[in-house]
Amino acid sequence: MNQAIQFEGNIENGVIRIPEQYVNALPVSVFVTLVPVSEPRIIHGPRSNPGEISPNDFSALKIDTQGWKFDREEANERR
Repeated sequence: MNQAIQFEGNIENGVIRIPEQYVNALPVSVFVTLVPVSEPRIIHGPRSNPGEISPNDFSALKIDTQGWKFDREEANERR
C-alpha cells in the first residue's frame, strides 16, 4: 500500500474499527492522525515520493468550508 486511506469512524472504548475493505491492505505498522469530523479538513492527493517534487505535488486542494462565515467587508477592512 503506497498511499494513505481515509475513513470516518467512531471511538468505542478506545477502539476504532477499520472498515473491512482496508483490513487486508494495511501493513502491520501504520501512522495514525485523528481529526474530529466537525473540523475543516484539507484533503491531500497522493505524493509521488517523499523528498521528491513532481507536478502531482502542485495539484489543487479541496477545503471543506461548510460552516465558515465569510464577510467581504470584514476581510477588506484595514486595521
